[in-house]
Amino acid sequence: MAIMLLGKMLALVANQVYLSYLDPSSEQLNIYSWAVNIPNNIFQSFGTALASVVIPIFGALLVKGKRKEADRFASNVVCVSSAITLVLVAVGMALSFILPSFTSFEDKGYTAMALRVMMPVMLFYCLCYIYQGVLQSHDRYRSAALVNLPSGIMIILYTVFLSDRFGVTGLLIVTALGLFMQFAVLIIPAWRIGFKARFVFDLKDPDLIQAGKMTVPIILGASAYQFNMFFNGTMMTNVAPNSVSLFNFVQNLILSSVMTMVLAITSVMYPTLTKYAASDDTEGFKRTLSTTMGGIVFLLAPLSVGLIVLRTPFLSLISEYGNVTAENVATEAGFLLMYCLCIVFLGLKEITDRAFYSLKTTRISAITGVVIMAVNIVVGFVLSKYTPLGANGIPLAYSIAAISGTMFLIVNLRRRIGRFGFALGETVIKSIVSAAVMGAAVFGVYYLMRDMTLGGVVVSRALRVLLPTGCGVVVYFILSIILRTPPLGAVLNKLKGRAQPSGEEN
Repeated sequence: MAIMLLGKMLALVANQVYLSYLDPSSEQLNIYSWAVNIPNNIFQSFGTALASVVIPIFGALLVKGKRKEADRFASNVVCVSSAITLVLVAVGMALSFILPSFTSFEDKGYTAMALRVMMPVMLFYCLCYIYQGVLQSHDRYRSAALVNLPSGIMIILYTVFLSDRFGVTGLLIVTALGLFMQFAVLIIPAWRIGFKARFVFDLKDPDLIQAGKMTVPIILGASAYQFNMFFNGTMMTNVAPNSVSLFNFVQNLILSSVMTMVLAITSVMYPTLTKYAASDDTEGFKRTLSTTMGGIVFLLAPLSVGLIVLRTPFLSLISEYGNVTAENVATEAGFLLMYCLCIVFLGLKEITDRAFYSLKTTRISAITGVVIMAVNIVVGFVLSKYTPLGANGIPLAYSIAAISGTMFLIVNLRRRIGRFGFALGETVIKSIVSAAVMGAAVFGVYYLMRDMTLGGVVVSRALRVLLPTGCGVVVYFILSIILRTPPLGAVLNKLKGRAQPSGEEN
């Protein structure tokens, strides 16, 4: 988790650096911010399906001691998926002449060029998903987590040293090269565990056929999610075209960086659930699922409350530099508030989805994706066009849709496997109570020091965030101990057991 968070933090720093050095309201930079997401919108559904089907099948073969069959299956997936992705690249190139017409950008030619530069990166996305799945199935989580580091470093170096010479066009090219490097850093760890992809193109392979059957519903569900992202970004180009870069920054902050914590946990949980499902260990499956869901609520509830209370000083600290103004920060704060409403539910959705995938049941997730898409589009259009919320209605609609979809998933999972709550309900109630008290404490500390001058501008901004945050962490931790919130109790018992001298009972 630490490595993945470092990579995502670096990506956010890179985002902030180019916003500071370049003009966040310029059309070219807003075109860039929109265009770099389109290949991901097109490919992500296929990539999600790859990651979701490779781990259960590859991991099941490893559990059964079939290492050669597992490696052959992975090589077959690499070759077949690469061929499919090249078709997607060709489709994306063709769409690059059409998609700009859905935006309100004036320079349609530059918009089309930006899309053509970015479309080939889908091939690197494809290879990254497969190699990460292989590494995670071998319990090489740290190696798989390193994938996000190269791109952020390259963007920062380019922006600082070369952006004044080559501008946004150079940033496009460096971003594409950085995504290639993400795949490159996975090759050596894969070789170390003995996996070297070879040419295998067997469409009749039973494991590949099984993967294909599992893939279709996942693609449908994930496509709905990606269409949401495309809809939100494109709607923003029409409602507030000068705020696309700011919107993407906040969206990445929440949907990427915050979700990194969830994905770091699910990357460990998912193979474990798969092994329990493969061995028909229902109790182990439910225990792992319940513990993970409780841990997610325990982590994300205080994070949501803290971001809501400190959203403006936090964004001022991390983004109000260079060409980013206080007015820009106020716009970002509105987006952040709306997204914070669904943080916990996004985490629970990811876990519930993985639970269904490990059971090789993908239809419910596909239906959920369609439900979320429908709610998001209808509510987003109404809120952004016909209410005073304007652009803020777009992230609010997404939060409403995510909450609805998550509840739909959880209800259906309970129907599928029966009660799995154990201490989950207790964790939810105690975490909410602790987070609410923590929020009041954070607001009180911030209110007392909001007008204080504490050194330079940066120091003052940092202290207005760090001191209330530190107070909040202490309050939440103490309340969790007093209330005996299960996730914290489990960690403390584990640490206590390790601290005991050998020979004592633990």
